[in-house]
Amino acid sequence: VRDVWFPDLQVMIARSNDNRDGFFLAAKGGHNDESHNHNDVGNFIVYYNGQPVLIDAGSQTYTRQTFSSRRYELWNNQSAFHNLPTINGVMQRAGRPFAAKDVHYSADEKSATFSLDMAGAYPVAAHVEKWQREIQLQRGRAIHIDEKFKLSSADAPIQLHFMTPLQADVSNPGAILLPLAGAPLVLAFDQDLFTAAIEIIPIEDSRMSKSWGEALQRITLTAKKKEKRGEYEIVIEAVQ
Repeated sequence: VRDVWFPDLQVMIARSNDNRDGFFLAAKGGHNDESHNHNDVGNFIVYYNGQPVLIDAGSQTYTRQTFSSRRYELWNNQSAFHNLPTINGVMQRAGRPFAAKDVHYSADEKSATFSLDMAGAYPVAAHVEKWQREIQLQRGRAIHIDEKFKLSSADAPIQLHFMTPLQADVSNPGAILLPLAGAPLVLAFDQDLFTAAIEIIPIEDSRMSKSWGEALQRITLTAKKKEKRGEYEIVIEAVQ
């Protein structure tokens, strides 16, 4: 199925075509008190030709901690280990009030677009008044992520996180190579606005390692300036 929209869940799925060729995009709004919740309002995943590019790490083996007050000490449940921003050094918070607003979805022959204001998923300490994220699949071409934000205070540089099972290469300024087998991709960003870094996330859980092996990588783009207002664009496209 090329396009799917679940309005009650605020979940969308879109493909370049009605097959596995090209891009696959899925994204969600919702709130942070869902069944088996992760703090992931505004998260998205990307596949290309049926292969994972930007991912949700998923669940580890369930333990007593998983369903305790210490649930969000588990890294895979935290927003900083999803494809989401950390704002003023603050992650999203768990609970029903921490939710998306102004969620919109549209699709036609050329594109599929999902947008939301995810400021409400962050606590007061993040000082975020508005964070408008728009994710657009341009069929057969690229995926665009646009971030527009307004903060009441800029105490720490904004960080944009991306989780990948690939061996990302940040050696080229402004263009992170994602070396997908047979179809390398680039995650492009404005090098005047961000510095890029990669962190290895070891996987020690047997359930998760069945999906991703021994480790994942977390790509982090850190803003060079502390700003209360701004707009960022990230583009994922095939290497030409």
